Amino acid sequence: MVKIKSILGILTVVIALLGYLPLQAYIDPSARWFFPAALAVGLILQRKGKVLPPRAVTAVSVLLFVYFAARFSLQNLIQVTADLLVVFLGIRMLGERSGRNYLQVFALSLFCLAASSLYNLSALFLGYLLLLLVLLALSLVVLTFHSHDPEIALERQEAGKALTVSFLMPVVSVPMLLFLFVILPRTQFPLWNFMNPSAATVTGFSESVKPGSAASVTSVKGTVLRAVCRELPDQQLYWRGIVFNGFKGDAWVRLPLPAERVVRVGEGLPVSQEIYPEPSRNPYLLALNIPASLSGVRNEAAGDQVFVSRTPLERRLKYQAVSFPYGALKVAGGIDREEYLGLPATVSARVRSKGEELARGGSSVQKLKLVEDFFRAQRLTYATTGLPVGADAVDSFLFVKKRGHCELFASACATLLRLAGVPARLVGGYRGGTYNAMGGYYVVTEDMAHVWVEVYQEGRGWVTVDPSAWSSGFASGRSAGRELRMYFDALGFYWNKAVITYDLEKQISLVRTAGVRARDLRLPRGVLPVAGWWTAAAGAVALLLTLYLRGGVGREARLLRSLLRVLARRYPDASGGGRGLFELAESVGDERVKEFAALYGGAVYGDRELTAGELSRLREIIREIRQEAT
Repeated sequence: MVKIKSILGILTVVIALLGYLPLQAYIDPSARWFFPAALAVGLILQRKGKVLPPRAVTAVSVLLFVYFAARFSLQNLIQVTADLLVVFLGIRMLGERSGRNYLQVFALSLFCLAASSLYNLSALFLGYLLLLLVLLALSLVVLTFHSHDPEIALERQEAGKALTVSFLMPVVSVPMLLFLFVILPRTQFPLWNFMNPSAATVTGFSESVKPGSAASVTSVKGTVLRAVCRELPDQQLYWRGIVFNGFKGDAWVRLPLPAERVVRVGEGLPVSQEIYPEPSRNPYLLALNIPASLSGVRNEAAGDQVFVSRTPLERRLKYQAVSFPYGALKVAGGIDREEYLGLPATVSARVRSKGEELARGGSSVQKLKLVEDFFRAQRLTYATTGLPVGADAVDSFLFVKKRGHCELFASACATLLRLAGVPARLVGGYRGGTYNAMGGYYVVTEDMAHVWVEVYQEGRGWVTVDPSAWSSGFASGRSAGRELRMYFDALGFYWNKAVITYDLEKQISLVRTAGVRARDLRLPRGVLPVAGWWTAAAGAVALLLTLYLRGGVGREARLLRSLLRVLARRYPDASGGGRGLFELAESVGDERVKEFAALYGGAVYGDRELTAGELSRLREIIREIRQEAT
């Protein structure tokens, strides 16, 4: 025989733990330790057949409520609420085991789990939620027996049947939950964005560079972004964020840009990325160096290919970028050289003398080579501890300590180049990445924050140079991920991609895609007998599902045909003659058509499928040109 009271007691303890565990890492230590202590005392009392007097339980509840409520403010609303939920859950585990108290434990556990989502809505939350829902369904059925007779006992076979039926209840509801998840309307911003604004993380990215400001640099492993793209060589793994073009005292900062216009970004084949940044207060949109275009997020693009978001990045989102890792930024009509020859407030005599010596070196290319030779001759070491500090940090780095990190290497190199009459500026972002082959994306972490240099060369434009690579002890920047950790990271990534960032825009896109594919299906009239129409309809549904799961049949060809049709209407004189896509783009002279050719050619001619972001952008280009043609 199996006692219903025993089953219900075990289920209640497990349910309470499922509510407490996801939240325990974020609550106050006093609340964190109160719950397990209360749980242990409650189990001991239950085993002895005793309970705390109701007045004692009420007194403890009031005292603890006053203690935590005294710290309440608008800034820590979520913190205090989470603490109180865990404390009340512990108090309920101390009280008597009645039907009302069981229900209160169930409700508090569910509220605690919901509160944990305000801190971290990872894929693990789904596991906690599904397990909690299953156990709640089991417990409610068992509670029905308990309310009829607390001392009732069932045969093992009868208890097994009752629990099996209870288990099937939440399981059969999963398809309906998935269906509702797809179709239910949702807001563009989560509710907790304004309730818990402090949840956004601050990355290793900085909006200024001041050499000598710290004697050591602490590495933090938090994730900055994930970027879906093909695997690249180490020397291409630079993620551009901000450009520092001037000074505020001794610190490199970003000043208003001189009037200049980029006419060509990089060389060679483009690299398309679908980027998923972690929530941050940093407004700069990162992409592989050098980004040519960025879409998917409202942004402002500066002349030095720096992209700034117009909306806060404190929620999970994605955007697309197209970059050219090789080559330079070619500027139309040159640059204002004086704007890029300014110096910091403090330049030592030795540094100034070395810069004047380099000024006699010839062309900008020759001067850059002389700077590299000087760095290598000094036998500089890349390090993150024991760094020079103070106003003469660059001098100490080059001539005394001869050890430094990326900020010192880049600052010293750019200062010497400017002293030699060569325009130079700093670029801040990240270097390296861990490639997850299972998911086909890079993981970039905060400890990969990096600063490098761009040097202006006549005829080429702004050329990327990394002085840190001239040192000893400089790592490649690529990290090797352990297979098990990569599996868990891929699980979390696809959870964020499929669930957390699933919003109204994706719902509309899904409906449009289904509508387009449905219109492409044609069943000829009069070919099939009446008896075969039901079979044909079933086959059509199966084909539609197959097309959706496989991404469609011939979608690249349909995109190209659509483009050619709208170009024939928009540019009737330039779109004929059977020319190739790239030749047609040049003859039309429309930058959007050139972007279409670059995205389309980079995928189709590179023997790979178009990403979702690329498909979206290509369709957007066709739609824009079609509107102009009507």
